[in-house]
Amino acid sequence: MDLGSATEHCGKSIAEANFSEKNFSNYLFEDCVFEKCDFRECNFLRSQFVGCGFNFCDLSNAKFGNSRVRETSFLECKLLGIQWTQLADLTNPKFKESNLSYGNFVGLKLKKVLFHKCRIHDADFSQADLSEADLRDSDLLHTRFHSTLLQKADFRGALNYLIDPMGNKIRGARFSLPEAQSLLLGLGVVIDS
Repeated sequence: MDLGSATEHCGKSIAEANFSEKNFSNYLFEDCVFEKCDFRECNFLRSQFVGCGFNFCDLSNAKFGNSRVRETSFLECKLLGIQWTQLADLTNPKFKESNLSYGNFVGLKLKKVLFHKCRIHDADFSQADLSEADLRDSDLLHTRFHSTLLQKADFRGALNYLIDPMGNKIRGARFSLPEAQSLLLGLGVVIDS
């Protein structure tokens, strides 16, 4: 599917389109649904996504410099290597069963954000606000948490996280066994079986 020369799109459903490496600078997408689309390495400079849904899409290494993503959901998407810190606004996104590995979330306000059943390997949440975020059943292998606000975050069923309780604020966060035992590593505690 071709979006033509128009830069504003509202209420469109776009399926199985290959937009890889295209330039979408200064575009507005409102209430659009993208299904099985390829947006790898696209440039979304100064673009806006409002109330959109991405289902089974690949946005790996896309660039979102000074863009706005509001009330947008990502279901079973590949979002590898995204520099989320380049966004001008990231408001209430929802990530379900998506791969956000190698993402940079440093310092972002992600309060109450949903990361349900996601694969988030080698990402960086340093100095981010993940208070009340939902990370249930996500795989967080080698993901960094440093000076991160995790109060009341939900890690039940999450795997492979390594969170230093002294270097992060975790009061009221929810964890489940046996993975919660990894919290003791930061305290220098030895657990014998």
